[in-house]
Amino acid sequence: MKTLNDEIVDRLLKYMGEKNISQYKLAKLSCIPFPTIRSIIQRKTKDIHLRTIIMLVNGLGVPLNEFLDEKIFNVDNLDM
Repeated sequence: MKTLNDEIVDRLLKYMGEKNISQYKLAKLSCIPFPTIRSIIQRKTKDIHLRTIIMLVNGLGVPLNEFLDEKIFNVDNLDM
């Protein structure tokens, strides 16, 4: 079973690919330091805070409810 962090990274990569946004560009757009973005994408960050998710999706230009609109984000489907 995937963890919450795995799902978040998968969604970030999906939107980054769709919008042709690099990790560096996402760092600039979201005001999150590039090393933090890299750590998240490399799945080295153990817990991604809600504030960080909000900043990331804002940088991607994606509404938070759309980003989290997957049944996998239902608490019954996550290994937390």
